[in-house]
Amino acid sequence: MELTRRQLVAAVGGVIGAAALAKVAEADEVKKPAKPPIAPPSAKELEVARTAAACIATGEACAAHCARQLAVGDTTMANCNTRVHEMLATCKAMLSLASSGSSLSKAMAAICADACKACAEACNEHKAHFAHGMHMECKACLDSCLACEKSCRELAKG
Repeated sequence: MELTRRQLVAAVGGVIGAAALAKVAEADEVKKPAKPPIAPPSAKELEVARTAAACIATGEACAAHCARQLAVGDTTMANCNTRVHEMLATCKAMLSLASSGSSLSKAMAAICADACKACAEACNEHKAHFAHGMHMECKACLDSCLACEKSCRELAKG
């Protein structure tokens, strides 16, 4: 049996159409999640995200203040500068994990709490200056670190 050109084109078109439909069906199957979607963040995680964001904002101002003071030779800011940078790193990670409801949030919260505590203690070294309106960036950082530490400890303990 010999196929006419029209029959050959129709047959090839049918094969191409069937292959295209198979690809569309395959793509639809790929889009379906294998597991249920990740649960939204808990109320504790949202609170940690809020306090971590506040720590980041005040910590950036504190780090800038420390850098200015160190630049003019005030070495009493060295510990504060180190601790605020550690806190910033952990709070940024904590904010990201808590905001997404990550399964790592609880473990990271313990680390973040420790970093916030160390930062608050370093900022507290300048407490005598607060009454004179000096190192107010450190005071704001200290206050936000204490709040973040508290919320992180709550999340860490479950």
